[in-house]
Amino acid sequence: MPGVATDLDKRREIYGRNLIPPKKPKTFLQLVWEALQDVTLIILEIAAMISLGLSFYQPPGEGNELCGTAAAGVEDEGEAEAGWIEGAAILLSVVCVVLVTAFNDWSKEKQFRGLQSRIEQEQKFQVVRGGQVIQLPVADIVVGDLAQIKYGKPLLSVSRKPHT
Repeated sequence: MPGVATDLDKRREIYGRNLIPPKKPKTFLQLVWEALQDVTLIILEIAAMISLGLSFYQPPGEGNELCGTAAAGVEDEGEAEAGWIEGAAILLSVVCVVLVTAFNDWSKEKQFRGLQSRIEQEQKFQVVRGGQVIQLPVADIVVGDLAQIKYGKPLLSVSRKPHT
């Protein structure tokens, strides 16, 4: 069988292997970037920036005016100092959603690649090579192999009864 082996090597060299090269997996940062492209998250980011900007903005001339009772002034002052919390909370929630989405996509992609490689290794195909029927992994099939195609069992069998 030395002639068959050299013929196989020659066919593999000329036509290449029966494999589709896998796509390069996305990095976690690429998945984070894709998660940030969601329209809802973009709107939330803009709202958070506006909220943060307005919380630090003080209109000119309002700092020295005394109006209302002392208790109301203390409430306004405390509320004004803590106004940034709303914008920060929105940003924190966006960050959490983005990280969870990216991690979920990353784990799904990892599971898919594992399943795909397992299927490629376990999938066998019957071919006629050198006059013999052999089972090969799909990746080892080369140009010139005769593939045996099998048909499945019928789902429904129909039988005719003779007329009496």
